[in-house]
Amino acid sequence: MGLSVLNTYNNKTRILLVLDILKKNTDEDHALKAADIIQRITAEGLKCDRKTLYDDIASLIDAGVDIIHEAGGGYKLLSRDFEDAEIRLLVDAVYSSKFISSQKTKVLAGKLKSLTSDTQASSITRQIYSSDTKTPNEDVLYNVDSLSRAIQDNKQVSFEYLVWGANKKLVTKGEKTRVLSPWALIWQDQNYYLMAYDDTAGKMKHFRVDKMRHVSVSDDVRCGREVFESIDMSEYLEETFSMYGGKQETITLDFPEELIGIAYDRFGTEVTQRPGDKGHILVRTKCYVSNQFYGWLSGLGGDVRLVSPDSAVDAYRTFLKDLIKKY
Repeated sequence: MGLSVLNTYNNKTRILLVLDILKKNTDEDHALKAADIIQRITAEGLKCDRKTLYDDIASLIDAGVDIIHEAGGGYKLLSRDFEDAEIRLLVDAVYSSKFISSQKTKVLAGKLKSLTSDTQASSITRQIYSSDTKTPNEDVLYNVDSLSRAIQDNKQVSFEYLVWGANKKLVTKGEKTRVLSPWALIWQDQNYYLMAYDDTAGKMKHFRVDKMRHVSVSDDVRCGREVFESIDMSEYLEETFSMYGGKQETITLDFPEELIGIAYDRFGTEVTQRPGDKGHILVRTKCYVSNQFYGWLSGLGGDVRLVSPDSAVDAYRTFLKDLIKKY
């Protein structure tokens, strides 16, 4: 390597090192004096004096890096890609996501904290706790990446699908390897699901991404485009993933006014409502009526009452009677 090439390499390396030092050691509340920066640079085996440092910092400022100098206080890097509050939010989201394994959670949280200064990173501790169990599958993020790539490139995928066995271990379900056409990734109840077309069965199916193993993108073009394009995704998600998988009906529920928030949380604020008797509100909405719906309704006790249609009321009575018989 020639001398001029070496000098150019060292200059670029030094400027990047200056930026890295400021990123790790300074923020709005903490500055670093020129002498300290020079000491850290020379510790890395690069030559640097005050004039060189001033020139490097001037070049970074000209490039748009938000560095300020306080008289007697040193240099600070202010603006970053993420504010500390945003990093804290992302760290909490990673910790509370059950589809991310415990080991991968620690890795991702560490990478997020590296986006701020060391001092600020040490103050970003876990602020949120979740009762959800983390997945033991370390490959979930790579699965999501492979599936996204297959969807983008219009390719089929192969994978093994796992289920929990009685020995508390994930075991292969059904055929060893499935070959399907991926059409969408769905985020539901803190889990990723793959919506894929099964050409053999002639229909769409969905799979938990954290229960997939050995995901591989094929060279074969996807099947099932007409089926996918004919699906109303909002209806598909409601019917497939909500607790109301069953026949969709228009129902009326009688809520005490103090519990009306439960209706809004479950059905949205677009429901039709009118006053009922003695502080009650009648809510009219569409939902998928099934045993899962009746289970949710029974969990509210006698405070919330199903009013109509009569067929659903009769079916709910039967559901309750059958439940009592088992006890």
